[in-house]
Amino acid sequence: MEFKEFTCAKDDDGKRLDKVIRHIIDQSTLALIYKSIRKGLVKINGKNCKPENRIAQGDVISIAAFLLEESTGNDKEPEKTENINKINSQIDQIRVFENEHILVLNKESGINVHSSTKEDVSLQTLVEKYYKLNFTNQSLTFVPGPLHRIDRFTSGIVCFAKSTQCAHWFTAAMKDHKIKKQYAALVQGDAMSISPSQTWKDYLLKPEENEASGAFHTVKVYAEDDKERPKDSKLCITTIIPQKSVVLGNSTATLCHFDIETGRQHQIRAQSAFHGFPLLGDTAYGAKKIQENDGHFYLCAYKLELPQNELGIPQNITIALPKVYDI
Repeated sequence: MEFKEFTCAKDDDGKRLDKVIRHIIDQSTLALIYKSIRKGLVKINGKNCKPENRIAQGDVISIAAFLLEESTGNDKEPEKTENINKINSQIDQIRVFENEHILVLNKESGINVHSSTKEDVSLQTLVEKYYKLNFTNQSLTFVPGPLHRIDRFTSGIVCFAKSTQCAHWFTAAMKDHKIKKQYAALVQGDAMSISPSQTWKDYLLKPEENEASGAFHTVKVYAEDDKERPKDSKLCITTIIPQKSVVLGNSTATLCHFDIETGRQHQIRAQSAFHGFPLLGDTAYGAKKIQENDGHFYLCAYKLELPQNELGIPQNITIALPKVYDI
């Protein structure tokens, strides 16, 4: 009987065999996987094994070739060959930095980080395809994922983990507030009146999960000294640094930079509106409607400051602002 071999990498270490096999044979049910293992159609280092066995880096998993053929079918390989250049090209156009641990992308406004529906095009689905086509030899089980989120209409830097080590390091650094994000935005009104800067300390309350499910909900902001603010509201700290104002038609807009010390949902959008400067076009938070952009707003995550690390990730990652910010 013909077998195909798969070598386990560092990110596979300690995983259960049945979970690993399900990544390799993605169309198979657990029942079929258990049956195949019992019949000796799956082996570790040439020996029979059990579904609950843990694999180690360097282990060789052998799988009967016919199981893989039944899983993938004969129509998958031509599709892979046809799409690989297209997917790689899409990544090339938005790649900011990449090494074995991390992939940093420049997201365009209007694209979700995560898919909201099966038909939705997102960075997550694109990166998963890119990784599967180019880096499956690095791990049998690892799935790249976003290390933080930005809104659909927010453009700019988004980081994806390409290794478990990176995911753990980045998450810990975020938790310890060692990662600093900086944003640029066009706000409605003349914010130069608060130059050179102003720090806002407010409290933010998210809608209940069951209310927010499947629909967009704005968050509510309470002043720090508001005696009516709910106990479960969360502190959010944002510094606004006005750069330049310009007259647009019958109104004024200001280019501002924002430094955030906390990372709450809609933090910049909600606080900026609360203090009288909603993001330009952000009708959800009270801005005037701009006919040509249909509810889009102007916010870009343009800089990321990271702590020193052993993963080869730069401590400063910066992108150029989109041309729309040239005022």
